[in-house]
Formats: sequence, structure tokens, C-alpha cells
Amino acid sequence: MAAATPTIAPTAASDRVVHRRPFVVRNARLLLVWGLLLLLLAVYIAQAPQFRPREQRTIANSGLTLAVAGFGQTLVVLTGGIDLSLGPMVSLTNSIASEITPKDNPKAMWRTAVIVLAVGALGGLINGALVAYGRLQPIIVTLATASVWSGIALYVRPQPGGFIPAQFSELISGTAFQKQPLQLPFGLSWSVPLPKASFVVVALVVIWLFFRQTRIATRIYAIGSSEGAAYMSGVDVARAKLLAYTLAGIAAGAAGLVTSAQTATGNALAGNVLTLNSIAAVVLGGASLAGGAGSYLGTLAGAYVIALNPSVLFFFGVSPFYQQMFQGSILLVAVSLGALGVFRIRNRMDRL
Repeated sequence: MAAATPTIAPTAASDRVVHRRPFVVRNARLLLVWGLLLLLLAVYIAQAPQFRPREQRTIANSGLTLAVAGFGQTLVVLTGGIDLSLGPMVSLTNSIASEITPKDNPKAMWRTAVIVLAVGALGGLINGALVAYGRLQPIIVTLATASVWSGIALYVRPQPGGFIPAQFSELISGTAFQKQPLQLPFGLSWSVPLPKASFVVVALVVIWLFFRQTRIATRIYAIGSSEGAAYMSGVDVARAKLLAYTLAGIAAGAAGLVTSAQTATGNALAGNVLTLNSIAAVVLGGASLAGGAGSYLGTLAGAYVIALNPSVLFFFGVSPFYQQMFQGSILLVAVSLGALGVFRIRNRMDRL
């Protein structure tokens, strides 16, 4: 008689069902900052005397430089680092662009753009090499290089000035479809004027969505979550950090070009305010300064919240002396809401 096959009693582990958290819970910080942006935008439209294409262009341009710079800061923060040299690099690239662009050949601005992006990439590469291979603290490295970039910027552009072609300014900060409608398939056309800055924003979102699907993005998130675990899993931590800081430098160079287009001049102090504002936009967008959590989509909304907030406060008659207080309060509330999630997870772990 054949022996009976032993049966394995089901265990509690096999009966356990893993429930995925709802979408709203998983993306609460991201939805919060976008909700805040939509609220500010609604108040702006309601309070503004008029909301024509000129006002739309103003809003789109107001947060564009911070949105571009925030792309690079997001990558660095995701690794668990921070880039305090981002603002000075924007100033440096803006100063270089205004200095080397010849007035007799405005078309040479394209060559200037390549040089500026290369300078940004070199600065980011230096930061990344010192952090990744020198194993120095990011805050110390970028604080030191910030002083270096600021000094070079002042050497290149001691006084505000220089030359930026009007065509380049119109390309970045102008209005599209204002005169000629866009011809679409099937005989359709689009004639509503759109700020050209909105196309840059869409391009940034598309770049982020593609980048998020790459291996390097997964490795950056893994390093920020647990650098030791990422290393044990075979991730080349140093190379990933080097690439993150290099991309941040390129983003700073692109932000310098946007600043050049919007101001049509060069200024060695133009980007200094972007250092803290880019960090604020990243944190407001839901990223963790400890690394491993966050999204550029949140940073983008945070950048425009920061840019739009002074205008909304102005409509309500708030003195400029108090605007920083309100802006800091919004950031503090956003950070506190994010900390509640961390405390909730920690308390849950303590009960296990």
C-alpha cells in the first residue's frame, strides 16, 4: 500500500494577504503640493485684474529657472546628498554666456549654449568625484565649490552686463502661436497663444518620465534608501553618485541659460537665491532629505508654488517684509506633514 503523501498545514505567513496602500495615500505629499499650486493659481486668476496671454507668460516664466535647477537638486537629494553650489553655478554659467556671445553674430548663441552646458557638467563632475571617490560630505564639498564658482563668476562678470541675443530670449521666454496658428492634422489648427516656457516644462516632465525608467534612476533611489544595501546588491555606488552630480551640473547650466534668456544680461549674483529655493522646492515637493524618496513632479509643483506665492500675497496687500515668513510657514507645514508619515512608520516598527 502506497504511503500517504504528508500534507503541510497552512501557516499564518501563507495566509497573510499583502494589501497595497491606496493611490492617494501613497502619493499624499505629491497630491498636496499640486493641490496647493492649483489653489494659488485659482486665487491669482481670481484676484488679478486680467488674465491674458501676457499674465500667463509671466506665471510660466516666473518659476521656470527654479524648475530647471530643481531637476538637478532632485537627483542629488535622491542620493541622500545636497548641492549648495547649484546657485553659484547658475550665476557662473549666466556670466559666461553673457561674456562669450558675440554681438555681431547672434546665431553663435547655440555654440555658447554648448559651452555653458559643458561648464555645468564639469562643475557637477568635480562635485561628484569629491563626494563619490573622495568620500567627503556633500554639504562640505558643495559649500566649498560654491565659493569657487562664485569667485570665478565675479571674475568673468565684475559688473552686470554683457550681451544675450533677443532671438534667444524670445525662444525661451516669449509667446508661441501669437501670430501664426499651429496647423494640426485633419485640417485643424491651434491659435491660442501659449508661453514658450510651458514647452520647456513639458520637456522636463517627459525627460523625467523617461529617466525614471532607466537603471541609473533605480540605482539612485536605491543608494538614497540604503547605500550599504545597494552596494551589497551590486550597485556601483560611486559611479551612480558621480552621474547624479554631473547631471545636476548640467541642469544648473541649463538654468543659467534660462536666466540669460529671461534677463537678457549677465550677473554674477543672479543665481544665488536658487540654492535655498531649489532645496525648498524639492522638500515641498515631497522628497526626503535623507534620500531615496521623492519625484521631480513634486519639485516642479514646489518650484511654481514658491514663484507664485509672492504674487498672491501681493494681491492681498501683504508687505514684502512678511512674504518670506508666509513662504517659510508653507514649507514648514509641508515638511511637518511629511514627518508625520515617518513617525507613523517608526511607531509601527517599534510595536513589532
